[in-house]
Amino acid sequence: MTLRGIMDNSLGGYLTFRGFARLEDIEKLSEADAGYQRDLIETHATEITEFLDSGKNLFFSEVILGCRLADTDEIPELERFYTASTGIISNDFSFNKMKIKLGTAIEFQTGDDIRNKGKYRSATLNFLQAHQRRIETQKPFTRIDGNHRISASLGADERIRKLNVPFCIVFFRSEEEERKYSRILFHNINYKSIPLAMEDSLKLILDDTVTFDDDELKDSSAFGWEYYFARQIKQEDIRSYFPNISGVLDDKFRSAFLKLFELLLKNDVLIEEDTEIDKVKEALGYLDTSIYDNSELKDSKNIAVFSAFLYYQLKAPELINFLKSWVLKNEIYNIDELEPNSIIKIMDNIASHKVKKVFVAMPYYNHARVTEYNTMFRDALAQIDATPFTLELIPIMRNRGESKRIDERLLKQIGECDIFIADLSTMNLNVMYETAYAEGKGIPSLLIKQEPDLDSNREEITLPFDMDKRQYVPFRADTHYTQIQSIVKNNLPAMLQS
Repeated sequence: MTLRGIMDNSLGGYLTFRGFARLEDIEKLSEADAGYQRDLIETHATEITEFLDSGKNLFFSEVILGCRLADTDEIPELERFYTASTGIISNDFSFNKMKIKLGTAIEFQTGDDIRNKGKYRSATLNFLQAHQRRIETQKPFTRIDGNHRISASLGADERIRKLNVPFCIVFFRSEEEERKYSRILFHNINYKSIPLAMEDSLKLILDDTVTFDDDELKDSSAFGWEYYFARQIKQEDIRSYFPNISGVLDDKFRSAFLKLFELLLKNDVLIEEDTEIDKVKEALGYLDTSIYDNSELKDSKNIAVFSAFLYYQLKAPELINFLKSWVLKNEIYNIDELEPNSIIKIMDNIASHKVKKVFVAMPYYNHARVTEYNTMFRDALAQIDATPFTLELIPIMRNRGESKRIDERLLKQIGECDIFIADLSTMNLNVMYETAYAEGKGIPSLLIKQEPDLDSNREEITLPFDMDKRQYVPFRADTHYTQIQSIVKNNLPAMLQS
């Protein structure tokens, strides 16, 4: 394993070795400094891996590594290599108790006086084969900057891992010097520089239609259709025609739409056709007038929530109002660092469990009344807009297939239902037991009761002490059919929302 480059002192007097090496070699030779490196952010690492595997416009800025020498007198010895005036010099050194052969030579020079100005030395670090096992267990270099880039390369395709990336190795004289100055370098690189924001970077591409025309955005391996689609959404149009959503996107307009179009194309919500942008603009119009007319959403800056709304308006518009209710009720728009995929995963999970079963407990009056109740509840459920759910009545006192114990079958059905409805009229003991069982299971319940509710002696039937605290909705016997249907249609939508 060999590293080749140029050795010299850089600003501040740091002895540095700069060159190029394969991604896989840098990964094998280095490790993160646990003292200050961040834990890997999974989403960021995944994005880097996908970027590498895409093969599009591959370039990494320089990876900064640190190397602590075993002995303090090795720095002067190394400096002798690039200050020597002529010839090739090589020797063996013990870097972190490993044999590494170093060789330097005059590669090029600048300036009028080559003895004093602009003298650069090419250098080669050879990791001896005999010490390969020690290299794998005792890494010679620590990662000062570029840990995410190098760690993410582990998941990249093998051909990518063999490509070259630039590196810079900074040599330290002692453990104390390494501990102090590696942290100073990390701080200067990450906090004292002002990186170009993604929004400004995209402006250079998307707004320059002369250098990068539409066809190049579509066809170039460095860009793609997501860049073309992002260009078609003009910020001035959003501000003019979609005022309710414009505030969400103001400071991250281009980057928000680029990531959104990547998501839509990846999930086959959009295809690579020019006319698709018309569908997007139509969906934006709906969001502006029917979703972001809400003040909380209008004032939010949550791009993940906005992206999820546009995703479902294009892919599954029947879920959009349910998504709005869920976002508002749980104040999802106030959650920072939220990813659209997290919201989509939750909504898809809800949609995959969209059949909600309704169990009805009632006294057994007679067979005709049971048949009537089945028809009455089935018709009521059919009239409810339960989007995104479908309501299904578990047939009342009906059984198909093998004869089983009634109590076991009923308790199993109650345990599997999503909404429990009980007619408490006549204070039927079976209904009371089933109601208590549903309450113990934590199943949302709707209780109804006939009033007046009279026994055979024409005396009022009252609920026992433990039950009379439960809220129920009364209905009259002479109009029970329409009243019960009205109770169900008025109460179930709110129960589904909660």
